[in-house]
Amino acid sequence: MNDRLNQLQKRLAETGLDAAVLVHPRDVLYYAGTARPATLVVGPQEAVLLVRRGLDLARREATLARVEPGSGWDAVAAVLAAQGLTGGALGADLDVMPAQLYRRMRDALPDWRIEDISPLVLAQRIVKEPEEIRAMEGAAAVADAGHAALPPVLCPGTSELTLAAEVEAALRRAGHEGYQPLRSPGARGGGVLLMSGENLTVRGGHGLVVTGAGLSPGTPYGPSRREVRTGDLVVLDIGATYDGYTADESRTYVVGPATAAQEALFEAALAVEEAVLSALRPGVSVAEVYAAAEAALARGAPPHFPPGRLSLPGFVGHGLGLEIDEPPVLWPREETPLAVGMVLAVEVEVSAPADGLMAKVEDTVVVEAEGPRLLTHAPRRLLACPVREA
Repeated sequence: MNDRLNQLQKRLAETGLDAAVLVHPRDVLYYAGTARPATLVVGPQEAVLLVRRGLDLARREATLARVEPGSGWDAVAAVLAAQGLTGGALGADLDVMPAQLYRRMRDALPDWRIEDISPLVLAQRIVKEPEEIRAMEGAAAVADAGHAALPPVLCPGTSELTLAAEVEAALRRAGHEGYQPLRSPGARGGGVLLMSGENLTVRGGHGLVVTGAGLSPGTPYGPSRREVRTGDLVVLDIGATYDGYTADESRTYVVGPATAAQEALFEAALAVEEAVLSALRPGVSVAEVYAAAEAALARGAPPHFPPGRLSLPGFVGHGLGLEIDEPPVLWPREETPLAVGMVLAVEVEVSAPADGLMAKVEDTVVVEAEGPRLLTHAPRRLLACPVREA
């Protein structure tokens, strides 16, 4: 078995679990090297990938020795029985397993006690290996390409949807895989959130962030058909996927010259991001990082935004990897210490609710021994775009 599976086997034994079954494609990809429709059965002797479709392709991609055709829980039971197991404690990725699938598993394996091992799996995935970081550098370059595509087309009279389409085209040309892998079952997205004007205050998605108004009640987040106007702030939030891994990058733009208040708001957001980056050191707890952000925000941006007038959405970032919503969440409820090899989206969204304004800056960073290293490289300033005709 590969090193990741060896580590998982060790952790299963340490927690009193006899075996594990993983069905979530991103978990299977992490341990088995393929995201083909399959079930990964991890026993004490060996791991077996039971592939439902695309067997030949899965065998070419897989990083473990045994890749077999198989579907249904009877096939899982047979693999376990071949290793001398007919009952005991069985781990499964229950945070993302549909209820009907869980019920079928429980009925087919009545002598097994099913336990959630998603926290164990995500804890193993939280520190990235060098090849994972290289893939995320590729994703960051894709996100940079998307941000480079917006200024040439940002002009009054252009809809958010048209602007997002230009960005998405640039992302695809740069290698974006076309979607954001998210662990939250209800969350979906192609990788681009773009919002302007009054849409800067709309929180329509599944996360804490401002997400824009979207196109319909069926997709109530992302770009709308609103046309941008001279003087608008425009926020572009890109989640890029490259070689299976993700990066996250946001910037704030203004159509025409920025006002002093707009500059002040963005500088406040940048100051919070700098405070977070300064706090990202191995061994520092997530709660300490968030406290540094709140301390920077508390200074406000006088005279336009005195102390107390600005707010954060309750977090300043999150983990990244094979999914764009991995732990840890950078908020005050998390005591997890940072470690070398963690890759984080430092996501700072500063709002002035009384003014209906929001500015955002976000970067993908890897925690190293001496501090964070930025993987995203779009200009970290309020990007003023000259007024042109649409």
